[in-house]
Amino acid sequence: MGLLGKFFNKEVDNAQKSVIINLSKSKDNLDKVLVNLSKEGKVNLSKHIAKVALAMDYSGSMDKLFCSGAIQRTITRLLPIALRFDDNGELESWLFSNEKKKLKSVTTNNYEDYVKNIMVKSGMCMGGTEYAPVLRDIVKYYNKTSLNDIPAFIIFITDGANSDQSETDKIIRELSEYNMFVQFVGIGNESFTYLRSLDNMPGRKCDNTGFISVKDMENMNDEELYTELIRQYKDWLDNK
Repeated sequence: MGLLGKFFNKEVDNAQKSVIINLSKSKDNLDKVLVNLSKEGKVNLSKHIAKVALAMDYSGSMDKLFCSGAIQRTITRLLPIALRFDDNGELESWLFSNEKKKLKSVTTNNYEDYVKNIMVKSGMCMGGTEYAPVLRDIVKYYNKTSLNDIPAFIIFITDGANSDQSETDKIIRELSEYNMFVQFVGIGNESFTYLRSLDNMPGRKCDNTGFISVKDMENMNDEELYTELIRQYKDWLDNK
């Protein structure tokens, strides 16, 4: 490991000390959101079952968010969605930059130090930003595991534009043939022109993506975060 890698690991390690999230409180806040979102439409989210996945941007521009502990806190806040929806209570996890890698799932046993112990030690290098490779890997994984009637809810977090828009178009169109929904989350000050354009993408069986732009997820309380993450997924479920 080079000097830069050692420095990055030390910064992430130091950040873990400031990661304080009450998982039980976040679960309670999620339950309130699910009840509110279920007041309209066909699907009762309080009884909903789905596979839940996280695709986390590991490009070079994400280093400050990893080192500050922001990504660790975000993962802790996302875990309740998997605990509520997923039949095995696990948040399946991928990292992506120019490459992609499936990691051990986030669970109640490993979430507290997940960034330090799993993500940073994954062997992935921070690089550029390509969406298509990780989306293809997720499609391949869930097609192998046979979703049947259980949908996959994929939370895709990125801070920048991708360099492979044409390839991403292809895989998103393919995704629309399957029981999968991708909720894109753009963090930071980028315009995210491409992600915003997906609402009008032709050639899909259905609108299988959502997008929200969030300058700083840590400035959102649990109920705001969960509502924004889940409301477009709920619309997709209701319209299936």
